[in-house]
Amino acid sequence: MKKAGAVKGSFFATRHCAAQELVDVAACVWEIPSSIGRFLDAGLLPGTFERISDSIWAEQGAVIEHGASVEGRLVIGRGSVVKRNAVLRGDNIIGRDCLVGNFTEVKNCLFFDGVQMPHFSYAGDSVLGYKAHLGAGAKISNFKSDGSPVDLSFSDGRLKFGAEKFGAVLGDRVEVGCNAVLNPGTLIGMDTVVYPLVSVRGAVPPRVIVKNGGLVAVRDTEQSND
Repeated sequence: MKKAGAVKGSFFATRHCAAQELVDVAACVWEIPSSIGRFLDAGLLPGTFERISDSIWAEQGAVIEHGASVEGRLVIGRGSVVKRNAVLRGDNIIGRDCLVGNFTEVKNCLFFDGVQMPHFSYAGDSVLGYKAHLGAGAKISNFKSDGSPVDLSFSDGRLKFGAEKFGAVLGDRVEVGCNAVLNPGTLIGMDTVVYPLVSVRGAVPPRVIVKNGGLVAVRDTEQSND
């Protein structure tokens, strides 16, 4: 993906989001995670959310199972489930019909509706688009091993971002296979598939398949805006 292609329309074709205003005002998709806290501070949530504790806002029908750990502010939409032994840290906005599964950890993330992280996964400082899915053991890393700032890599050069922690932006309906690793600063366009065990970095265009060795193939699919 080139720098000019990293516009919101390459990632999100739907408005299935509990924090749509947060997405709309962001100049770039990679700015969204660092703005989640300010969005919650401003009290801009839709009126369908009820404050059920000092730090949790939920729509009717949301479920947080006994044994889940919520360490920070959480917004959770109707039909979403946080399973036992899941951990949520920082400020998280979880849309409708999402699943944060057993032994899954989520830190400072925005989930559009329908996101699925069933088990043994991690996502930090990231945005997951409508119906994005992480297979078992898939990880979105948000911190570089040498501690250097996270910048963004495109096919036509690097863009200085300088974040201490930033994971990834996954577009609508992105599929990430089991035990894949998305390195800090990864951007993945909508309807792309990442094969299991693949290590991904940089900016990946929409509607492709990412295979071992960084091979990218065009995916035969039609865009859906449901």
